[in-house]
Amino acid sequence: MVVTVISTGSGAAAAPARIPENKSQEPKPQRKLVRTPYAIAGALLIIFMIYGYNASQRANPNPAANPIDRIVKQQRTTTINNPALHINALSSSYFKLVVPQGASSVLLHGNFTASGGLSNDVEVFVMPENDFVNWQNGHAAKTFYNSGRVTVGTLNVNLPADAGTYYLIFSNKSSLLTQRNVLVDAALTYYQ
Repeated sequence: MVVTVISTGSGAAAAPARIPENKSQEPKPQRKLVRTPYAIAGALLIIFMIYGYNASQRANPNPAANPIDRIVKQQRTTTINNPALHINALSSSYFKLVVPQGASSVLLHGNFTASGGLSNDVEVFVMPENDFVNWQNGHAAKTFYNSGRVTVGTLNVNLPADAGTYYLIFSNKSSLLTQRNVLVDAALTYYQ
């Protein structure tokens, strides 16, 4: 440290002025690179989380399911697999789907393919029990799914969590003469 004394003509002593020290000359302590293991661990954790999420999506066909249901409840599945459903002309065929009390995140998913006749088409509906009775009797009915006349279709129908009975209907009522053959591969999944 250097102290400079300045004298003035009046005889009064002035306070010594300080000269600032240059701190840039002092060497900085070197930091150890401890961040690298944490960065690697963080990257591995993110990769593991992405892998786990993708695996759960493949195992669970219902991505809209409540995450709490996935943890607390058990997933139940009712398979609808009929390789040769024959539907006569002016007729229909159906599957009865029962959703029990306490079920949640109810999903009907799968696909179907129709063949036979000139147009190879059917109409597919999903509706509750009361509306099914109305539909059978030619009255208006509320549907959760209505395919229109199609040859191939995909089912991805969210049903109410209330306990109830629903019907998956394959209709050949538009054909006057020919029967239709329908391949169905679908499932009703829910948490309970």
